[in-house]
Amino acid sequence: MTLIWIIVGILALLLAAVIFVAWALSSMIVHPKVWDYYKCVDEEVSRGNFTREWFDGECKLEEFYLPSQYGYRLHCALWPHKQGACFEDGKARVAVIVHGYTYCLIGSLKYAAILHELGFDCVLYDHRNHGLSDKAPTTMGYYESRDLSTVCDWARERFGSDCVLGTHGESMGAATVMLHASQYPGLAFVIEDCGYSDLRAQLKHNVKQMYHLPYSPFVPLASLLSRLRGGVYFRNVVPVESVAKCDTLPMLFIHGEKDDFVPFPMVHEVYSAKPGKKQIKTFPNAKHAESFTSDPQEYRACVSAFLLDAGVIRA
Repeated sequence: MTLIWIIVGILALLLAAVIFVAWALSSMIVHPKVWDYYKCVDEEVSRGNFTREWFDGECKLEEFYLPSQYGYRLHCALWPHKQGACFEDGKARVAVIVHGYTYCLIGSLKYAAILHELGFDCVLYDHRNHGLSDKAPTTMGYYESRDLSTVCDWARERFGSDCVLGTHGESMGAATVMLHASQYPGLAFVIEDCGYSDLRAQLKHNVKQMYHLPYSPFVPLASLLSRLRGGVYFRNVVPVESVAKCDTLPMLFIHGEKDDFVPFPMVHEVYSAKPGKKQIKTFPNAKHAESFTSDPQEYRACVSAFLLDAGVIRA
């Protein structure tokens, strides 16, 4: 009888441990610890992505809030096009730029600078639960892609329904723009940088690499807990399935070859799934979300070449 109770006790402890780990994993997804918005400029300066003088002197952001369809506010910033910038067809070029997991719109400025130099109006915003936006469960791109539609709608209202509108996203932002691409007709281009192809596959890699744990039972249980806590099932976040529906939309896929957070092969998964017009650019010395930092000039060149090839801009 004592032996039975010992076994029951051990099983109970194991079950409690599994639930504890799955709860912690779901917390990382639904309520991650995010960066302090007001520290991100200094962080970007320390990473070498821009200088404080450039930010203070040249980056003129017009901040505002948009109401999400889900009842919270999204903190946004518009960087208007350069004085004198215009295009032959008279249409505005607008880029909505989407930051990554736990960060904020300040992280999008290095990409906005490229597009702004090309004459674009740039719209940046903080995801729900990030930056200065209101709190709401993080869903790793699922509801974030709906918020992106809200921002794109605002851009079309501001710059005209005929504006040439595209998106750029990094990491979770890249997953967001890929999920959004098949939901939002009329986009002129999409650039994704180091996005995951499937959230379940991403988390399988992360729990093994970071915690030396198997996929089951931890990730499936964390998925259930995330759904119950106001998020979504992980199986609902599959950017590669969205990309496969984007027949006519030009897309550029960027990834660092030394990325050990979002596995490098994922860029080939989404690139292969994409029908129609597409380009891929990988950076040999770049870790996760460091392609621009590793070679800013080459990053600018590949973005410019892609937009030229897609007919978004002209030489």
